[in-house]
Amino acid sequence: MMERKLLTTFIINLRNRFDRKVHILNEFNDRYEFDIQVIEAVENSTGAIGLWESIKKIVKQAVETGEEKILICEDDHLFTGSYNESLLQEAIQEGNQLGAEVICGGVSWYQDMLPVTGHLNWTNKFSGTQFVIIYKSLFSKILGTDFSNRDSADYKLCSLTDKTFFIYPFISVQKDFGYSDVTAANDGVRSVESLFAATIARLEMYSKIKEHYNTLPLVAEDNEAYEDLSLPTYVINLPERTERLEHIKLQFENRPEFDVTIVEACKHPVGAVGLWMSIRKVIQMAVDNEDDVIIICEDDHTFTPEYSRDYLFRNLLEANAQGADYLSGGPSTFMDAVPVSANRYWVSSCQATQFVIIYRDLFERILNKEFDDTIIADLCLSGMITNKMVLWPAVSMQKDFGYSDVTPAHNDQKDLVQRLFNEARERFEKINRSRKTFHPEPAGIL
Repeated sequence: MMERKLLTTFIINLRNRFDRKVHILNEFNDRYEFDIQVIEAVENSTGAIGLWESIKKIVKQAVETGEEKILICEDDHLFTGSYNESLLQEAIQEGNQLGAEVICGGVSWYQDMLPVTGHLNWTNKFSGTQFVIIYKSLFSKILGTDFSNRDSADYKLCSLTDKTFFIYPFISVQKDFGYSDVTAANDGVRSVESLFAATIARLEMYSKIKEHYNTLPLVAEDNEAYEDLSLPTYVINLPERTERLEHIKLQFENRPEFDVTIVEACKHPVGAVGLWMSIRKVIQMAVDNEDDVIIICEDDHTFTPEYSRDYLFRNLLEANAQGADYLSGGPSTFMDAVPVSANRYWVSSCQATQFVIIYRDLFERILNKEFDDTIIADLCLSGMITNKMVLWPAVSMQKDFGYSDVTPAHNDQKDLVQRLFNEARERFEKINRSRKTFHPEPAGIL
């Protein structure tokens, strides 16, 4: 039987929140694996600052008493039915072996995750600090970091380490008191509960996607299989955008693997509608030409240094074998990336249509899709497709011409295009670093 190890536990409670204090003490009643102390919260007119100062107060005490790790709980923490002492101890042991610096008992939201052990999932960013184990190696960073009224405690913790994990199934959620002393957006009946429910649904989806793709074999890499292939490539361009036409022609120069057709873009008072009409025009051309797979490019597409013919074709064929309808050469934003090979991720959503591969099974669905003047091409495509993937490292990004014919925000916000692609790249790099750290063997699916 596993030896019981008391976990030093600090509970943050505002002096006037008696209802919360009664609740949280009841949660820990008869749970002798925790050595609890109730800490009076630091009060501040900005709740997030008060929470961070409370955390620093606790960490300073932990340093003085020589703690190796501590559990910090907010007074709305609620144990789930999945909690038991053995599970917690096993998760802590797994965290010890991984060099974890933060382990969350449950999160109300996360950005990017990877299953790592039987209990722990790595994450890039999370929200929800109601049950957080913090290791000694992070203490000095917490005490030394700046915190402003634009910060939040959970995001700040994430910014200090790339060794953040959460336990799943969750052993902790937040009790909804109908108000929040820290996050005004969480005021309202059942708002917190809905956040946790949505996050659990995302995690269940991740498991289903992973299980599905684990049943599908990849085609063997064979350069000879695509040595003579030339991909039908349709480039959308407004005739008056001669600088874009010159740019895109240079991109495909001396690349015979692409059979390029310049397609005159459809014009519409709403640029986004014009783009969708142009995509439909391309799809109809592909149907007429009896194409099996095509590339649609906007005229701001730019190849990245990672591009090669073999890399693109191998992934194109493997994605087809996995039943993909859509493969993005490089997204500007994405959600819920599930590794399905060494260089491809299934995503729940993605944006940017400057370089997309579309397979024949999707053609008719695009042509039959009803639309109005509110349509946004990348969101529409992402929303209507289940089997969509992105390629990483990316082979494409957008050149910033300083204006956009489609997205007004790109005209109002300087360098928005570059910033979005950089953020997507940074997120994928973090995910890939974590894959290499925690799954060093060259497995495609976790």
